[in-house]
Amino acid sequence: MTRFALLATCLIAVHPAHAGSTIGSDAGAAAVTSSHSATGLLLGKFSGKSAYDKIWSASTLYKDETNPVLQEFSLQGRLQIQYADGHLGDRHFDIEDYQKGGKDESVWGKHFEARRAFFGFKSKWFQNWKVEGQIDVDTDGLDGPGPSHTLYKDIYDLYVTYASSDAFNVSVGKQEIKLSRENDISSKELLTFERSLVTDMLHPGNLTGVWISGKGIKEHWIYELGLYSNDRVREFSNFDGGTLMLAKIGYDYSFASGLDSAITSIRYMHNSEPGYKCHDVDPNYAFPTSPKFSDAIALSNDIIQGRFGLTTDLIYGFGDSGLGQSDILAIHIIPSYFIADGLQLVGRIQLASSSEPNGLSLQSRYEAVPSTDRTGDGYASAYAGINYYLYGHKLKIMNGIEYSHLGGGDYDGYTFLSGIRFAF
Repeated sequence: MTRFALLATCLIAVHPAHAGSTIGSDAGAAAVTSSHSATGLLLGKFSGKSAYDKIWSASTLYKDETNPVLQEFSLQGRLQIQYADGHLGDRHFDIEDYQKGGKDESVWGKHFEARRAFFGFKSKWFQNWKVEGQIDVDTDGLDGPGPSHTLYKDIYDLYVTYASSDAFNVSVGKQEIKLSRENDISSKELLTFERSLVTDMLHPGNLTGVWISGKGIKEHWIYELGLYSNDRVREFSNFDGGTLMLAKIGYDYSFASGLDSAITSIRYMHNSEPGYKCHDVDPNYAFPTSPKFSDAIALSNDIIQGRFGLTTDLIYGFGDSGLGQSDILAIHIIPSYFIADGLQLVGRIQLASSSEPNGLSLQSRYEAVPSTDRTGDGYASAYAGINYYLYGHKLKIMNGIEYSHLGGGDYDGYTFLSGIRFAF
């Protein structure tokens, strides 16, 4: 990332100098126009009208769509801090209990968890090329091999994209694999604190591979097709495991429905080696195994009309019986409504079942903390929350409470959550 930043800075410096040497020619006129239109922290030019706009525009180091070489170089990141307090019968649990369960590296003090901390960059080159990436920041500074420590836990994503048009993008590198629509929504824009139980059970993690995607096909169709190595590692794949394939196709029916936004999609994922775990990794870092499902299908629908939004997912996972994992079925319904500017009510209903006992497993946040029997064959939960947006999804305060019941297990309780989300 440092090399990219230095290269970008050099190109920014060279471009205005070239403009000054050609004043009077057509090229010089274009260059002067370019230098006047350029914005960014390195040029001391901030964009936007409000104080929030100007503060957040500082993350853009340089931007000029008329520059033939470098159109944009920006920093990006997010920090999400949250608190949790719950009850299971007469048992109470909170972040301190979560910390005692072996999650101390992400806990600040005893009461707050640094849920996510990412930092990276994004850039656009030669009009059609994009390079971007983020690291998962080590918030406690205690990870790393031997006596030395590193600034990051792992590479969250890092990839290069060639985008000849909206209809065709091809990318190579590492990215987060997202099956359901709920999973497809960036954590910066999630309306609830955590994703649904089955969404997490089927989540393959961040993998290395190649993928193509596009939108606006015959105006309404969208698609994505990717092939990845299924080993979950700190940096890039060792390519010693199986493969994972993800395919999505969607249709934008906003024009026919009269809604502000309306997209329906079907998604399919195939894993050639469920349950695979890479063993050739740094012992200071633990990565989950690949999901114990050979195949999964998700039917999704997402609509927005005025202040109202509704996201639904119907998901089926084909479990690997050799790994003791049965098939699972789930439906998620997530309605939202802005009761005032910047103030949004959010709900979620989760219903899930497995074809055999113990096919469902509680999430580590935070229901598994007080539980002794963490698996079951049925799961139901209801979430109610309120989000206050100070600056859209870039700065918001979230509060929510969720009641959950695990059939066949011992969890029947509720969790209150409160936190702040910051992104740039």
